[in-house]
Amino acid sequence: MVLLALPGLPGCGGGPTIRLADGQRATDGGRVDVSAATTTVVELVEYAFRPAVLTGRPGQRLTLTLSNQGNALHDFRLASQHLDVNAEQAVPVSVTVTFPASGAVTFECRYHLLQHMRGELVAGPG
Repeated sequence: MVLLALPGLPGCGGGPTIRLADGQRATDGGRVDVSAATTTVVELVEYAFRPAVLTGRPGQRLTLTLSNQGNALHDFRLASQHLDVNAEQAVPVSVTVTFPASGAVTFECRYHLLQHMRGELVAGPG
């Protein structure tokens, strides 16, 4: 018997996927509007960011508390902003990100790229 994992369907990659603005797939960890916030919590689980898509104001700075709720070591990498931090289980870590002037920027867990562990910051109406 042969089992196949189809894109967009639940499987060993962590669940259904969504397509990000840059065309990459991400495990669907939900969406949240953080345009009125200065801080928020992002959970890292096997194998998704929850939420995966954060919508904010163009140029908005937001402090993320990364909380690893999974069993594996996870990472938060936002290459365009030179951020790359490990998030160990039960050891929250904070990073400050900036929403782009327009469009979206992708963040990812470098350890779980094959499982589509990505998300994005989306600049909404300012």
